Parts: sequence; structure tokens; C-alpha cells
Amino acid sequence: MNKTLIGFFIGLVLGSFFFLIKDFLTTETAIPKKHVTVRLQNESTKKINKITLTASHSSQTIDLRGQHETLFVFPNPGEGEFYVCCQFEDAQELCSTREYVEAGYSHLLKIKDTEIEIVRGY
Repeated sequence: MNKTLIGFFIGLVLGSFFFLIKDFLTTETAIPKKHVTVRLQNESTKKINKITLTASHSSQTIDLRGQHETLFVFPNPGEGEFYVCCQFEDAQELCSTREYVEAGYSHLLKIKDTEIEIVRGY
């Protein structure tokens, strides 16, 4: 009986320890329900000053400041669409096509010199 009880407590302690360590070492970002994620990668030779995402239920602008990748998370309770416009350092603006989204979707957009390539579901 004592060995069983000791084994149970050791298992309980080790199991708790595993779940605590797993949470600290996990780098995944939890995305809220009814939201969409759009990851942007700058593959252009030009420097981007800012990126604006316009969606059916949201509008956001980010100043990149030399970063080559960013992530937008925006609410989208049902069906909708979004598009992205980026402004280069030389004041030229480049916009993507409108893209259909539903809650839970994740898209990857690659910004090139003359186009924004959309890769669905990454």
C-alpha cells in the first residue's frame, strides 16, 4: 500500500512538472477564437516603411523599422475579406488583392518588389 501511494505521488509530481515546463518552453502564440492571422515576409530589395492591413472588421498599420517579418492578428467573427498595402521608403505603394477569410484562417504573404504573393494556409 505504501509503495503504491508513493508511486502515485511521484507520478503526480512528475506529471505536474512536465506540464509546467512544457508551457515555459512553448513558443507558439495562442490565437483567440474568431480571429485570423496573416504573416508577412519582406522578400523585396526595397525597404518598407509601413504596412496597412484592411479587413472587413478591422484596420491596422505597423511601422516595420527594418524588420523582415511581422504578424497581424485581427477579429473576423464570420466570413470576410482583407487586403494589405505596403509603403516603400521611396513612397511607392503596393497592394495585394482582396482575399477571402473565415475565423481561424492563417495566411502567409510574401512581399516582392512588384507584387504581394499570397500563400494560403501555412
